[in-house]
Amino acid sequence: MMQSTPGANDDRTVDTRRATRSAVVTGLLLGVGIAGFIDETMFHQLLQWHNLYWATDQHGRILSDGIFHTVSTLLLLAGTLRLWLNRAAAGRRATVIGAILIGLGGFNAYDGVVQHVMLHLHLVNEHVCAVPQSPDNSILNCRADIPYEIAWIGVALLILLAGLVLSRRAAQAATPR
Repeated sequence: MMQSTPGANDDRTVDTRRATRSAVVTGLLLGVGIAGFIDETMFHQLLQWHNLYWATDQHGRILSDGIFHTVSTLLLLAGTLRLWLNRAAAGRRATVIGAILIGLGGFNAYDGVVQHVMLHLHLVNEHVCAVPQSPDNSILNCRADIPYEIAWIGVALLILLAGLVLSRRAAQAATPR
């Protein structure tokens, strides 16, 4: 019968927590980076539905989009680098994927609620408003955008929920019985 040294289980528990925390941080960086990349590519550039900050001239709108794109790309690169260098995160696939979904859904929920509804930085689709890119556009005076906002926030919450469920299942599977 093998006896464990005092504290050996505690050391393994601490190592497991560190590895899990690292996997979660890696996934969150990737998730927010992916959300920013998709938002910038699809909604800012290809569909041209909105800019990060529209209450300015064309130069200011392009500048705000460029800063947003730079930050989201750096987050995506940081998450990718962590995944590449950190073998513990790579071995916790479900944890990383759950955290990616939490980062993606959380970022888009924040974007929809805080940036769209509360701060009025932009709407999902400025072009359904009577005067696109008006500094006065908000969901209060551009009711045609409300279905887009509901869809944006609803999808974000579904992705966030999927990430929470997957993360919880991964944590339960990793917990010794």
